[in-house]
Amino acid sequence: MDQYTKILLTIITFCVVLVTLVIVGSAIVHDHDDGHDYHEYLEHVIERLDEIEEQL
Repeated sequence: MDQYTKILLTIITFCVVLVTLVIVGSAIVHDHDDGHDYHEYLEHVIERLDEIEEQL
């Protein structure tokens, strides 16, 4: 793979990840208005990410 292809693939990957994060973040914020505490949910997400990090 030449340098141009690697750079292009990196840019495309970055954009896909960024768009995915925006969509997921938007879904978490907008769908979380049903009476649940946002901070409790965020703590759960952080704990889960810590568990995944320990497994790696």
